[in-house]
Amino acid sequence: MARKPAEQRISRRIPVGTPAVLKFEEQELTGYVEVLNLNGMYVAANRFPTLGGFVDMIMTLPGNPRRFRVRASVVHTGPGDGGATGFGARFERPPHGFLEAIRDLEKNH
Repeated sequence: MARKPAEQRISRRIPVGTPAVLKFEEQELTGYVEVLNLNGMYVAANRFPTLGGFVDMIMTLPGNPRRFRVRASVVHTGPGDGGATGFGARFERPPHGFLEAIRDLEKNH
């Protein structure tokens, strides 16, 4: 799946640079959320689910003390804008509090 141009995204990408615990296919490892928006994120990781697969994540966001549990589906794999290997994922029914935390990040960037 091709990435959407900036003018077609639901919200702008926000650089966050935060670690996250990734759980998929009976594996658990740490990845690094480079950017996110209200629809999804790009995660730098050495291993990741296959295209179309699901990943459960536990993460925090900058400036917010809460830990969020988020489920996402992998929509592309390969290098991100910064060249790191990883995957792009779309959120699957994200918690309302998580979306509000992303909106708060948007206000501060």
